[in-house]
Amino acid sequence: MQLISAAPAFSTWTPPAINYGSGDGGKNMAVPDRCTALETYVEGLTDETFDKPVTKVTVTWVDKDKDGNTIPSFCQVVGWIWPETKFEVTMPTVWNERYYMRGGGGWHGNLTLPTTADPPFSVNGGVAPVGYAESQSNGGFMGSYWPAPAGAQPGQGTFGLKEPYFSLYYNTAANTNPYPRVSTTSNDFYGERDSFVGQGNPNACQKIVDWGYRFLYETPVIAKKIIKAYYGIGPIRTYYWGTSCGGKEGQIAAQKFPELYDGYFIGYPLGGHLAVTFRGTWDTYWGVDLAKQADPSCLPVSCPPGSPPSCVPVTCPNVYSFKAALHYKTVYDKCDPVDGLVDGMIDDPTKCKFDALTDLKACTVAEEAVEGVNGVYSTTCFTLAQRQALKEIYAGPHDSRGKAWYPGQPLSAEYVTKSGSVGFSAAIADSMGVPMFPNIALDPPEGPYFDITKINWDTLPKEMQKTNCEQCYEGGSCETFNIHDTVDGITISPEPKFNMGGLETVYKKGAKIVQTHGWSDGLVTPLAASRELYENALKKMGVEKTKSFWKLYLVPGAGHGGGGLSTWLLNWDAFNAMVDWVENGSEHEPASIIGSRAANTDKYYPAARTRPNCPYPEVARWDGQGSIEVADSFSCVPPINVNIVPESMNLKRNGVFTAFITVPPDYDMKDWNLQDITCEGAPAKFGFAHGNVYYATFFTKDLQNVTPGKSVTFTVKGKFQKDGKDALVQANDTIKVVK
Repeated sequence: MQLISAAPAFSTWTPPAINYGSGDGGKNMAVPDRCTALETYVEGLTDETFDKPVTKVTVTWVDKDKDGNTIPSFCQVVGWIWPETKFEVTMPTVWNERYYMRGGGGWHGNLTLPTTADPPFSVNGGVAPVGYAESQSNGGFMGSYWPAPAGAQPGQGTFGLKEPYFSLYYNTAANTNPYPRVSTTSNDFYGERDSFVGQGNPNACQKIVDWGYRFLYETPVIAKKIIKAYYGIGPIRTYYWGTSCGGKEGQIAAQKFPELYDGYFIGYPLGGHLAVTFRGTWDTYWGVDLAKQADPSCLPVSCPPGSPPSCVPVTCPNVYSFKAALHYKTVYDKCDPVDGLVDGMIDDPTKCKFDALTDLKACTVAEEAVEGVNGVYSTTCFTLAQRQALKEIYAGPHDSRGKAWYPGQPLSAEYVTKSGSVGFSAAIADSMGVPMFPNIALDPPEGPYFDITKINWDTLPKEMQKTNCEQCYEGGSCETFNIHDTVDGITISPEPKFNMGGLETVYKKGAKIVQTHGWSDGLVTPLAASRELYENALKKMGVEKTKSFWKLYLVPGAGHGGGGLSTWLLNWDAFNAMVDWVENGSEHEPASIIGSRAANTDKYYPAARTRPNCPYPEVARWDGQGSIEVADSFSCVPPINVNIVPESMNLKRNGVFTAFITVPPDYDMKDWNLQDITCEGAPAKFGFAHGNVYYATFFTKDLQNVTPGKSVTFTVKGKFQKDGKDALVQANDTIKVVK
């Protein structure tokens, strides 16, 4: 199957909504009395796993905003599932007879209730299409109940710290206000002031299970019962929407509970919480000296809303802030041209060969000697330690012999926007990553005494994948759970695979997945739960089958959640494309999705920009004539690779050499009409296409300005012609050249 960008960008089709509150052509079901009557019904529901009742149920009819203005009405239900899962269901009066479950962010552990009938979950753009019933959960634990690890948010990791260690570390004799800290004046807990409050963490393991996957089943099952009770019918389609942590949750739900959903929008997914925090801990370990405050004497001052006019905010820059501009320029100067178009964006970072040790400008001995004096660091060079640290962050976690454990940071996150946003900041310090290892991933857990500098990178990856937790229940039964298999939807390996069963059932059901990830994501590497996971599916399930239900969009220049230098595709555009595909069939299979960025995002390319975002593995290529700021000047085409034969060339001999130009195996070169082929100034003398390969032959004597060397880069350029559009393509190979 081939995806050609000459097809329409994407459909704007959305499901029609029906007024369930009107007797005039409506269903006359979604009304205030029917909403408030839900309370008794929901209090009679039980969870699927333990048959424990839903508690602390509140039901609210809303038809006015906080200022008393009339708004589209909705009914909202909130409740608790044992032991610590809080959920909400929001049902609009004007309903499209569809429902979606929304995932969380970060570590999850919180729940913000929607305040409108159509929740404007517009992170990084877009407005939710009207008419969906929706639900959310706190992800299986309430972060505010639990201690905040150093530098992290309350509950991150500590909610799953088992006994006796939790009480040993946090509920000490000196602690007069022991954890968990549950409000006694609100309904923000499961039971009637749970008996364990202030006495430790006896349900730590169960909460890890709930956080890992159980809430992803219990919440939508209960939500759909509530929806049916309210409207009189259940949803005819059920969808999932989640980004970051919610993206990971979507990947887990698709593997463990494929019967629940008809389609998934998955944005920049973590893949697994142990997996992503493992990589984040590695980055933090190596990035510590770049992330530290440059001037120790600087005292930061924040001025939150409501501060007096006399409050003056003070930001204390870190060491990397002195290096960011040079880092950005060095990487982009080398890698931006690789795709054939210098446009301020790195199209596929894996195609650029960059070595932080040798490509970044090294400080002289004299410059190193004054580095950091009086809190000042050089903006024109990198010390050996800084270059080594960046090299390790790019490489990703590995053992002392260089054996890779997990993908590292791809190039292109080094961007600095015109407004000063620094993309690489997330890659040198991941505050959300480290809490996993003191509290959950290792046994015995060291809690606040965990020392990141003492990690043994030869043994840690093996140890953490063997860690188990045990949960004992009423009646005396106990069950053991492996942490990795509970919280990770992907394996921990250089080429991650599915860890919870894969997507075969999703395919057989006819469900669809649209997934997005920024190539320049410094927090969550796109090489793990996006690119490598998709590649694994292509190999295991087959190319045609995989593409028939799963589209991946890797967006150049986009950081975590979009932005950066990218022409990011709006999350709701991607969601709508998925829904259209599910409900209207293969003729509505998404191709390119147009993204945009505002003017003055990039100080070097200040114009506003639109560009097609292509379904992987396709890439956007310029036609060579139109404006590089306009999407119409680009087409989505298969990427090319080049292999030069022979691998050694003598410039004094009047010989020939051949470039084997390949596209992915599911494409046929004959369909793309490759023309105007050159290699280092030499025109191709003859060539032919066969399958996914084009064979182009050149004369050595025609080469121009080639310098001998052991590793010389030869760039092959050409032009695809398809459907009346041109697309300039190029790729390179390195060979030995003698003279």
